Amino acid sequence: MKKTLHLILILSLFISCKNELNIQPKYSDFETDLEARNLVGKVKEFSQFRANIKSSDKNQTEKPTINLKENFTENGFVKSTEYFGTFGKTQQITENFYDANDYLQKRITKSGNFPENMVELIERDSIKKTEFRNITINDTLNIEFHSTFGKLDKIEEQIKIENGDTTFVKYNYKFDSNKNIILLEEIENENKTVTENKYDQNGNIVESINGFDNFKMKTITIYKDGRISKIEYYSVFDDSDQLLESVTEFDKYYNPINEKTYQDSKLKRETKNEYKFDNNGNWIKKTVSIKEHFYNSKQFVPIYIESRKIEYWE
Repeated sequence: MKKTLHLILILSLFISCKNELNIQPKYSDFETDLEARNLVGKVKEFSQFRANIKSSDKNQTEKPTINLKENFTENGFVKSTEYFGTFGKTQQITENFYDANDYLQKRITKSGNFPENMVELIERDSIKKTEFRNITINDTLNIEFHSTFGKLDKIEEQIKIENGDTTFVKYNYKFDSNKNIILLEEIENENKTVTENKYDQNGNIVESINGFDNFKMKTITIYKDGRISKIEYYSVFDDSDQLLESVTEFDKYYNPINEKTYQDSKLKRETKNEYKFDNNGNWIKKTVSIKEHFYNSKQFVPIYIESRKIEYWE
């Protein structure tokens, strides 16, 4: 009997360790679109569906309807993105075209609701460190962006030309000893937007303040065991008063599991997400529940279920 219990214990520990994936999410400096979307492994395509829940026990749902579909290259860059409306009809589709080095050269966006097509062409000069983007909408409206890059490949200057009007934007940076941006000034004509960042001893950004003189947004990022566990968002006014706008908590894989929204710093609504994952660590089912605090709700009510069908490159 003791041997049997011991064997069961070892087996359960083995299964637990096998299911525990060693995944470290990336939060910035993304090298691929998959990293930016927090997708793990060589994802080839995924389709996302939503089904509203009819009963509180989650057993009865409406028929799932597709709301998003994305295709990726073998190197992890988006080939196409398609958004769908309430009844599964295409609302917008975007196709991306790359050169041999995976640099984006062309993007075509077509709208399903309005007669609007957008074509974006991108040209880069690695020697001069410049980039030219030309955007044409419905073959009539034309917008040009001329960008120049400098230290650490950060954009330093951008010229925007639209309908004969020219706008100049200048970017000024200040770095710490680890080449982290601690100050960024974005100057457009006479308007200046300032971003100030603070980092911990591991180089993780823990506070960011962005905005104008009389209104700014502040973000506080909290880490646990080297992973983001919570982000707090505040509005900051010219009199230094700040209001809590929202708080998002994450699991160890950087999936939001709890989101609180506030009004005048008072808790208004709370959203809870419960996930089911595939063997690669990507979620394939998300159950979303809401608690309306302004109605004095005492418990979470399940609202809808999102599911994803994921196909991988072999």
